[in-house]
Amino acid sequence: MSRINQVELANANDQQQTLLNAVKEQLGVIPNFIKVFAQSPESLQAFLGLFHIANVGKLSHQTRERIALALAQHNECQYCLSAHTALGKSAGLNGD
Repeated sequence: MSRINQVELANANDQQQTLLNAVKEQLGVIPNFIKVFAQSPESLQAFLGLFHIANVGKLSHQTRERIALALAQHNECQYCLSAHTALGKSAGLNGD
């Protein structure tokens, strides 16, 4: 049972559905923290804007995932570490 309410597609309003569907289209899934952000569509939209800016830079996908993994380890965030391990694998990273 989660302690923070999440917005599911089934109970999302139109603005939330649009944002959640955009995330699902890009990632293939809607991560739980995005469902929490969706409680405030304005906050979610701002986060997605920052996410977009980070992804259009000059760093390769693998380099961005290496940085995310290092930060997740430093912050001791198992959720982020798990997510970026999977994203890193899809970007072509291996255990090395």
